[in-house]
Amino acid sequence: MIFIKNLTKKYGKVTALNNVNFNFKDSEITAIMGENGAGKSTLLNICAGILTYDEGEIQIDGYDIVKNSIQARQNIGFLPEMPDLYDRLTGREFLFYIASLRKIENAKKIIENLTNLIGIDKSLDFELGGYSKGMKQKISIISAMMHNPNNLLLDEPVYGLDPLTSRTIQEYIKKIKGTTVIATHSTQLVENIADQVYIIMKGKVLLKDNVKDLISKHGSVEQAYFHIKDENNV
Repeated sequence: MIFIKNLTKKYGKVTALNNVNFNFKDSEITAIMGENGAGKSTLLNICAGILTYDEGEIQIDGYDIVKNSIQARQNIGFLPEMPDLYDRLTGREFLFYIASLRKIENAKKIIENLTNLIGIDKSLDFELGGYSKGMKQKISIISAMMHNPNNLLLDEPVYGLDPLTSRTIQEYIKKIKGTTVIATHSTQLVENIADQVYIIMKGKVLLKDNVKDLISKHGSVEQAYFHIKDENNV
């Protein structure tokens, strides 16, 4: 579970997140939608302990992200929007490196299972620098999931993936029993897998709703998104 209270983050004079509140529950997939610059990636980076913030409180499974940083971050798997990989390592070497940082037992079996699931087991001995964007995305997703975290933060998880792999990733995400938060522009992804959705614009939460209820009210998540945008003149 991730609890966020009165969170504010500023970049100089620009307020990226303005006194926002979120409650990401166990066994739920929550989508965060908004335009570029709305604050989606900033929010996930703060929850992952990568960015600091100006005001507010964040708890990960009851651990404060500042006061109990190590315990909180141990319970998080994070896929950033722009994953930072080591181009001279092979895919296999990179995954074993991440496993060593996470002190993962039985890493060989876990890596084997996940790479087979996502379909990159035949490409693990090539250098990451030669991977396509989609292949790098797959490696990054595995590195975020391999320690079986209670809380998964995914920034555009299916961007750049082929349809088959995208579907495989979505089915895998739906089986995860912890808390999953997805930042995305894809209304289709939200409709396919999300239980709850927040719409944020210019650093403020304009809507929180159940996805099925939202579709029932507006016909689709896309229609709901533009309705909220028009209603708030943003």
